[in-house]
Amino acid sequence: MKYNLNIREVTYALSGALDLVGIDDTLHGKRVAYMAAELAKELNFDKNIIDDLIFIGMLHDCGVSSTDVHSHLVTELDWNNSQVHSVRGYELLNFTNIYKKYALYVKYHHTHWKDLPNDLTSLQKDISNIIYLVDRVDALNAQMKDTEIEFVSKIQEILKKYSNEMFSPILVEAFISLSSRDSFWFYLENEALDGYFADWIEKIEDEEFEFSDLKDISLMFAAVVDAKSEFTSEHSIGVSSLARYLSELFDLNEESCEVVELAALLHDLGKLRVDDNILNKKTTLSADERIKMNRHGFDSYVILRRIKGFKNIARLASLHHETLDAKGYPYSLKESEIPFEARIIAIADIFQALIQDRPYRKGLSLIETCNILRKMAEDGKIDSLIITKLEDNLQSSYEHATIKYNLFSQ
Repeated sequence: MKYNLNIREVTYALSGALDLVGIDDTLHGKRVAYMAAELAKELNFDKNIIDDLIFIGMLHDCGVSSTDVHSHLVTELDWNNSQVHSVRGYELLNFTNIYKKYALYVKYHHTHWKDLPNDLTSLQKDISNIIYLVDRVDALNAQMKDTEIEFVSKIQEILKKYSNEMFSPILVEAFISLSSRDSFWFYLENEALDGYFADWIEKIEDEEFEFSDLKDISLMFAAVVDAKSEFTSEHSIGVSSLARYLSELFDLNEESCEVVELAALLHDLGKLRVDDNILNKKTTLSADERIKMNRHGFDSYVILRRIKGFKNIARLASLHHETLDAKGYPYSLKESEIPFEARIIAIADIFQALIQDRPYRKGLSLIETCNILRKMAEDGKIDSLIITKLEDNLQSSYEHATIKYNLFSQ
């Protein structure tokens, strides 16, 4: 089916998932996008290039899933292996028809000005270096703003120091002029940023997108989530494939099947906010760690509900840990309040997780997995009708749950 969406709104919302990796500081991508756009305006760049810079700024860290990598991003000006997430981001963006035109700039957004390849055009070098410069400014600002009274002048001095090495001299000069205005820094605050991008989003009309376009974007973000831990590799893709298969077995209409598939791909977006150490912990989580883990479905909902037309997708994505006995999370819904599609996603999530290796155990056999699922159904936690359908089609269900989908070979 066709979907009428505002691609700026979609990108703004989903970039919120990328920013969750910062855990306590969740606006990095939006701040980079704002500063890049304002720097481009200072240089009298074409309006279309300014718009592209906003998209690139919001998406530039799509190669970052780990809180450990993020800590390097915000605490160091430069470091070894800073290119790894840039290349990963390039590969992810290059997979999607909608975002692939931004991939090149993400690839080079941590490359020093003097090291940018000669086969790039002058404009390509400028755009890549704009993102690099303002990305590093945001990191410096995070380090200094609460401890340094003269943080603006200190940031400017650092940029001057690395002018013509890390950063283009022309860009440095323009940024120093721009950043001398108090209003520039005021816009980095949450409410001001929201208003800035609300105006940007409203400037275009909704467009018609194919399901394949949305699936590409959802696969990309699912890959970001699944890369957060070696134990969740291809989890979201497996859950989505199995949930779609079960939906078809129950003869749900095409629209419902597509919604289930997208919601399942995006169901764990909120996990990007969970610290790596919690996700990879081999022992029982503490009470505080469990609270942080259990809110990820709600965080997925908060991200997706920002997209007009995604209301049902957002709702279904957030319900994958609800149980029919009203003891699930994050809402503790009663059986009558949990849609059938959400029950399918929940069971697909449990099945895929049980057969997959986790830090605290090896993946279970199909017999062990089915025994656990049947016990959960008998205890009134999950839908026995769906379990029966899964068991009746067990081998095919297993194949869907373990599907390999290499985004980089498409």
